[in-house]
Amino acid sequence: MQLEFHQLDRRHEHLRMRNPQRQRQLLASLAASGQQTPIVVVTVSDRPGRYLVIDGYKRIAALQQLGRDTVEAVVWPMNEVQALVLDVRGELWNSLNLNEKLKTSHRFGGPAICQKSR
Repeated sequence: MQLEFHQLDRRHEHLRMRNPQRQRQLLASLAASGQQTPIVVVTVSDRPGRYLVIDGYKRIAALQQLGRDTVEAVVWPMNEVQALVLDVRGELWNSLNLNEKLKTSHRFGGPAICQKSR
């Protein structure tokens, strides 16, 4: 779904980490290849036509710098709290290295590949 920037509620943007080098890389990538990954939003229940950004603040900023008017988005069918919890879980999972992921997966009944080979 294409959304215009004025439709986006960015109330959690100030909580995100900033890395100027990575932002420049993202800007160059978007300029060269366009937006490959949609941002994640949920509907704002009391404001029809408004969407709360869950993930994608850096993409939005880069697209605005490039003079774009819209952003590709996917709407998660849940409320704000549920979406933020899922986003944090995903960030935590992505921050683990492979060994930590294997240990976690095994601890919770993951696939046999997590077991130590003999």
